[in-house]
Amino acid sequence: MSFELQQGIATFDCPDHYASLGLMIGASKGEIRKRYFKIARNLHPDSCPASMDKDQASRMLSKLVNPAYEVLSQDKDFEEYQVLLRLVGQRAHREIDTTSFQNESAQSLLAASDFEAVYQEQVKHLAQTQFSTLEGVPAVVSQLSELNLAYLIRREGSKQAGTAPKVAQASAVASPSSAPAADAAKSGAVSSTPQQQPAAQAAPTSQFVNDYCRRAEELIKKNRLNEAIVELRDALKLESKSSRVHSLMGSIYLQKSQPTMAKSHFTQAIKSNPNDPEARKGMEKVKKLEKRSKPAGAKPTESQQPERKKGLFGLFGGKK
Repeated sequence: MSFELQQGIATFDCPDHYASLGLMIGASKGEIRKRYFKIARNLHPDSCPASMDKDQASRMLSKLVNPAYEVLSQDKDFEEYQVLLRLVGQRAHREIDTTSFQNESAQSLLAASDFEAVYQEQVKHLAQTQFSTLEGVPAVVSQLSELNLAYLIRREGSKQAGTAPKVAQASAVASPSSAPAADAAKSGAVSSTPQQQPAAQAAPTSQFVNDYCRRAEELIKKNRLNEAIVELRDALKLESKSSRVHSLMGSIYLQKSQPTMAKSHFTQAIKSNPNDPEARKGMEKVKKLEKRSKPAGAKPTESQQPERKKGLFGLFGGKK
C-alpha cells in the first residue's frame, strides 16, 4: 500500500501531515496529541482490531502516522511547516483553478460563505471513519488533503481585501438566487439584499491575526525575536492597527534595546486601544529609558540661573 499523496496539498510538493492524522489545519497541540494516541492505539499490533492485518497496520503507523505527528509535535518543525503551508496557500490562491476540484466536500467549502464552519464540519465527518479499515485510509487522506488545499485557498482569499476564489464568484453568478439580482442590475434597479455580497467575499481576519500573535509569543519566549517580528509583520498586513500586534512589536524592540522603534509601536497600540495595559506598561519603560539617556552635562535651567547670580553679587554686598 502506497502512502504517497497525489492530490491536494501534495501537488505542491508539500506533505499533508494534518490530512494524515485527520486534523484541521490550525489544530491545537492538545488536539494533535489526543488524535495521534487514538490512531496509534487503533493501529498498534498489540491493540488493533482482530480484523486488521497487523503488519499492514504497523506499516501505516510507522510510515504515515508517526512522521506526521513528529512534525506537528516538535516546535521547530511545526513552525517551519506552518510557513510552508502559508506559501502553499499563497501559490494555490494565485495558480489553482478551483473549478477543477473533484471532491464534493472541497467544492462545498469553496462555495460556502462561512467557510470556517463548513471546514470544521467536513474534517470532523471524514476523520470519524478514516482508520476504520486500512484499505480506505489512502482515499480518505486524499479527500482531506484536497479539502485542506481548498481551505488554504479560502483562508488566503480572506486575507486579501476584495478577492475571492474563482469558484465562489462563478457560483454566485450561476446560483438561482442570484438571478433576480442580475435582472435588477440590467433594469437599473437596486437589489433589496445587499448584505449577500459581502458575505461571499471574505471571513473576519481576527483569527489569523491571533494565530500570528500566538506563534510570535512562543518565539519571544524562546528569544527568537527576529522570527517573531516576521510573524507580527504578517499580522500587520491583515490588521495594520491591531493593538495586540503593536504591543508585541514594542516589547520585542525593548528587548532588542531599540526604544525609538518600541515607542512607535506602543504609541500606535495606545492610539488603537487606549486601555491596552501592555502598551501602557511598555510606554512607561520607554520613558524611563529616555530619562536615563539624557546627557549629564546639560545646561542649567532658567530657575537655576538667578540663584547663581544672587550668590555672586552677594560676595560684594549686593548691588550699589
